[in-house]
Amino acid sequence: MSSNAPASLTGTPTTAAAPSSAATTTTTTKKAKSTSIKAATSYASMANTDIAVVLGNVVKGLTGNSNFPNPPVDLTALATSLTTFTDAILSAVDGGTKAKAAVAKERKAAIADLKLLAVYVQNNSSDDMTVFASSGFTAQQPVNTAGQPLSQSAIKTLDFGANSGQVTVKIVKQTGAKSYFVRYAPMTNGQPGAFTTVGTTNVAKKVVISGLTPGTQYGFQVQALGATGYSDWSTVETIYPN
Repeated sequence: MSSNAPASLTGTPTTAAAPSSAATTTTTTKKAKSTSIKAATSYASMANTDIAVVLGNVVKGLTGNSNFPNPPVDLTALATSLTTFTDAILSAVDGGTKAKAAVAKERKAAIADLKLLAVYVQNNSSDDMTVFASSGFTAQQPVNTAGQPLSQSAIKTLDFGANSGQVTVKIVKQTGAKSYFVRYAPMTNGQPGAFTTVGTTNVAKKVVISGLTPGTQYGFQVQALGATGYSDWSTVETIYPN
């Protein structure tokens, strides 16, 4: 995997007048603004397949995302590396030494790129959970503090959208919730597959999910985030988009 190193600044050098002996030069260091939304980056304890899933979500979330126009990692190269990593994981199933070494190499590079991108996303999300979630990263769950935790979230309505392949989700508002998440996945034998997650801060409006395959059953869940942490995901509600 490769990262885009920042280009060096070039231009015509200028000569500034030297300060007089009586002049005092003051250098001010501006402290970087801290962000309250942090990406979950505990990759060291994650299985290789789980890291590959995270990598896939981030590639999908950042590619063409106008909220993050200049990622520090080339996303096309990252997508290629994801394929290499996934192939290496499959090849290592039989336990070959060479295959395991390839997995270890790709895993290390994947974690390095994910951590670099996580910092970039945190710094460019303006502490907006919806913008952050669009990147494909998952936010760290805050440590619970004193206060009433959020109860399990719930879907108020799940309905067809205005266009083919759309579903609208209405979330039950929860006191103390700052933002909400909707996740959805195609169902196979009664079980959801790989989830896609989107965020919203406005439950007054229905969340519109587009690009679904008509006639395919999808499972939906919602979750809320408050000062004391995340609620439990709601029960899975299913629908067949038109």
